[in-house]
Amino acid sequence: MHDLIRRHKTAVSLCLLFTILFSSFPMRSSAAAAAHTVTATAPLNLRTEASSSSTVIRSLREGEVVTLLEDSRDGWAHVKAGADTGYASTDYLEVPSGSDVKMTATATEYVFLRTGRSTSYNILTTIPLGETVPVSDNSDEYWAGVTYGGYTGYSSKIYLIVNLSLPAGTTTPTEPSDPSHRTASFADLPDSVLNRTSSDDYPGLILSASSVSLDINETFILTVMNADGVPVAGGVRFASSDQSVVTVTNYGLISAVGSGKTAVTVTDAVSGSQYACRVTVSDRVVPTEPATQPPTEPVTDPVTEPPTEPATQPPANTLALSATEATVYAGCSYQLVADTTASVTWSSSASSVASVSSEGIVTAQSAGTAVITAKAGTKSATCRITVKAGESVSLSHSTATVTAGKTFLARSYTDGVTWSSGNTSVATVNNGYIFAKSEGKAVITAATDKGASTMLVTVTAAAPIRFAYTSPNCAVKNQTVTLIAITDQKRTAVRFNVTVGSSTLTVNATSSAKEGSTLVWKGTTTFAKAGTYKVAAYSQLNGKWTTCSDGSTTAFVSDTTDKTTTVCTNRRASDEVIRLIATFEGYISSIYDDPITGDPTVGYGRVIFSGQSFYNTMTKTEAFAYLVQTVNNDGYSSSVNSFFIDNSVKFNQQQFDALVCLVYNTGSGVLWDTELRSALLDCYDGDSGSVTYYINGSSVRIRKGPGTEHEIIRELDYDTAVEILSTENSAWYQVKLEDGTEGYISSDFISRRSSDGSLDLNYVNRQNLIDKFCAYHHAGGTCYWGLLYRRVDEMEMFFYGDYEPCYGDYQYPISYTCKRNPSYHT
Repeated sequence: MHDLIRRHKTAVSLCLLFTILFSSFPMRSSAAAAAHTVTATAPLNLRTEASSSSTVIRSLREGEVVTLLEDSRDGWAHVKAGADTGYASTDYLEVPSGSDVKMTATATEYVFLRTGRSTSYNILTTIPLGETVPVSDNSDEYWAGVTYGGYTGYSSKIYLIVNLSLPAGTTTPTEPSDPSHRTASFADLPDSVLNRTSSDDYPGLILSASSVSLDINETFILTVMNADGVPVAGGVRFASSDQSVVTVTNYGLISAVGSGKTAVTVTDAVSGSQYACRVTVSDRVVPTEPATQPPTEPVTDPVTEPPTEPATQPPANTLALSATEATVYAGCSYQLVADTTASVTWSSSASSVASVSSEGIVTAQSAGTAVITAKAGTKSATCRITVKAGESVSLSHSTATVTAGKTFLARSYTDGVTWSSGNTSVATVNNGYIFAKSEGKAVITAATDKGASTMLVTVTAAAPIRFAYTSPNCAVKNQTVTLIAITDQKRTAVRFNVTVGSSTLTVNATSSAKEGSTLVWKGTTTFAKAGTYKVAAYSQLNGKWTTCSDGSTTAFVSDTTDKTTTVCTNRRASDEVIRLIATFEGYISSIYDDPITGDPTVGYGRVIFSGQSFYNTMTKTEAFAYLVQTVNNDGYSSSVNSFFIDNSVKFNQQQFDALVCLVYNTGSGVLWDTELRSALLDCYDGDSGSVTYYINGSSVRIRKGPGTEHEIIRELDYDTAVEILSTENSAWYQVKLEDGTEGYISSDFISRRSSDGSLDLNYVNRQNLIDKFCAYHHAGGTCYWGLLYRRVDEMEMFFYGDYEPCYGDYQYPISYTCKRNPSYHT
């Protein structure tokens, strides 16, 4: 229905929507008068929550009159239609004659007011960002009739939030009418809720924390899992009992906004059971950093930004420094920022103690005192630097170059470190996460009360392309391929240069859509031949076209859609397996520590390591693009291809996808695990001739007896041929080498193939592979049902081409029992 057609609002409004999505809207205490009416302008869904993903109660008819129960919020109206009460999009509601409901619209961008309902009409004026204007006509799906600055015309609803409000003085009850949506305070919550676990009366949910302590501006991801340890992606409602202390989003991101104590409750939509996490926020304030670049003017209907008051600049004949004195540990840097518009020259009175660069960055050389002088024209200013010896503080990097808008992860393994930035207008830092704000240099310091280490961060201009990828990820000849690029909202156009042989094909993006503070651009093309095609995405800004490394991607085209025929050739992950990985991993927009491994993770399970830069607070499309990029380029697909091709194994698409899914979860090193490697290579074609046996590992030892206690005869290379003399001991085979040497080799290191050398995964030893594959359901020595479910799903993909997650509801005969803990079985 129509509430799904258009929801491209700004990042600010989306954040507001997420904050209120799972909390209640207070209902009016008295029955709404007949005058509180609005009318549906089109067939429209009435939903249980203020979200297009919530359950549909029924469809409102075009022209159906409903009663507004309270002021709308972020484009959703709480209405009563007959006996039904729910939420409907304000984009498709009109105020009829005789109603006392007031209709306005708030601009989410600087947006044109035009003489008609199209960008071809003349511009009357510009409505500023944040301005609320009266709406006279809301009957059109895409344009609203509004009045501003003495003009009446039409503005695009893409850049407006339509508001409906009741007359002043209409009261609300002191308690929400729906007790299931009520949020609880500390006093409200009994210990049975605050301390509930999966072993209590309802074995439903587990929270990753029962209590959290935060500073103001800090965040925490509250992960919800089922009794088997599988993260729950939906069916739960988060709520904060005191939003002046913390807010919480629909995916459990807790943000500390004020000091105090409160509780975040999680309600299971299935059982109605409540769980809670105590949150204590101190009065300490942590410096904030913007998560993404701020939204700018809309691209589909660009406007000239109105003149603004210029930032106050000091006169050129004045000069001041950010500090007049400082103590710096030897070997560290310190940043001085000059407050002037004039050119500055720097000097040191004792360069052997503290030297200074042309950018005001001081390097502490040895113990002593030096005076740093900055001169601008006839003015000068000084800073007294005292250098002293200090204890060593670990810091992973001494320098870093970061694109504006990205976050860089630095690490210190010294206890009690505090982080700071020498120029917060260029970069800020929080616990080693360095957010690059604008072009320039910043000295980042990791300090204790006894020493410090510093790193110099250079921030470069924002990237012209944030992400680029193609869809489908594995296309076929003559299929339409969509080329996708994601940019900030400053860019005015995107094009793709596709390398086809010795020529370049240019594909223009024909559409763009706002998502958060980004724009998603798309263009389409086809490829007549199979192969891998280089694609470079360019964006336009101020008439100039530029690209960057993040704009480079490839289009992969095959000859066939067949997923079952085995051949020995390079493959790429299918869209089906990438979507399955996304389902398994779950979407998290902001960096958080994985509750099982503790690894910093963002997007769809993307682990961030020290020294990497990334976009924090990603949109879903960005997270999916990052997942595609990671699967294709970070060794997951290539390691699976290399494993099979290096071993001359024939394999099909579903087998390849299953292995890609495994290595994304466990790491590509799993393919070199002796037992799994042996199971995968035990796949000779029984119809192609007699079987031969060979060594499937390197430096494999042949011994004088069946066991590691026996003397080593020598070590054997990969692919060494052996003759099997006896398999009576299933763990150790008695073998004979081509030179006549006899001995014993662990059966894990012996695989078989046909005499002509062919290996084909269609002939793999099924049960042996299942046993070795499903053994990877452990983490830290502990069995996890969620990981076992995932392994079984991957085996169903491998053998049956089933890409649907089953979460333990097994669809095929995959028989497995854990040797460590037999209670874990299919």
